Amino acid sequence: MKRHYIFASHGRFAEGILHSVELILGKQANIHTLCAYLEEEEDVTARIEALMDSFSQEDELIILTDIFAGSINNEFIRFIHRPHVHLLAGMNLPLIIEMLIAPPGGDTAALIGESLSNARESLQYCNQTLHSVELVDRDF
Repeated sequence: MKRHYIFASHGRFAEGILHSVELILGKQANIHTLCAYLEEEEDVTARIEALMDSFSQEDELIILTDIFAGSINNEFIRFIHRPHVHLLAGMNLPLIIEMLIAPPGGDTAALIGESLSNARESLQYCNQTLHSVELVDRDF
């Protein structure tokens, strides 16, 4: 079973995040992007179906979309009944890097859960975080 990642977004966000990933981790052969709504009258449903049909039923797919319940995410929800398909919404760089640097193999659901948890910790309101650190430092 081969693991593939699909980054899917409104506009060019998916391509941009792939560019950032490759800047940090180097070229990634197992990542595919789908940038939607770049042209009027685009049939996003057909593009997603063609992309999904390009993979074997045995391939493992981790699909990351930009917005939960957005049109792109909703299109991919139709495929979560397929074996080895995992759909995540709210893709961001820390989440993706966490998953890509993990050792190959292992339990994918556990990898996703741990990666989501670690990515949440990277979301910070820096003003508040630094203010809290300054208060703790003053107490010592």
